[in-house]
Amino acid sequence: MTEVLPEFMQVKIDRARKETTEKVTKETTEKVTKDYLINILSTTNLTPDGAMDLLGIPTDDRPMYKDLLKKK
Repeated sequence: MTEVLPEFMQVKIDRARKETTEKVTKETTEKVTKDYLINILSTTNLTPDGAMDLLGIPTDDRPMYKDLLKKK
C-alpha cells in the first residue's frame, strides 16, 4: 500500500499541474486576443467581425470575444 500511495499522489499532482497550465494558457490567450482586437478596432475602420477575420478567430469563438469586447 505504501508503494502505491506515492504513485497515486504523483498522478494527482501531474493532473493538477496540467489543468492549471491549461487554464492559465486559455485565460492568457483570451486576454492577448482581446487586446489585439481592441488595438485593431481602434486603429482601423474594421468591424469586430473583420478584425476577427484578420486574426483568424474561429466562428465558434466569436461570441465569446464579442462579449469580452463589450466589457472593455
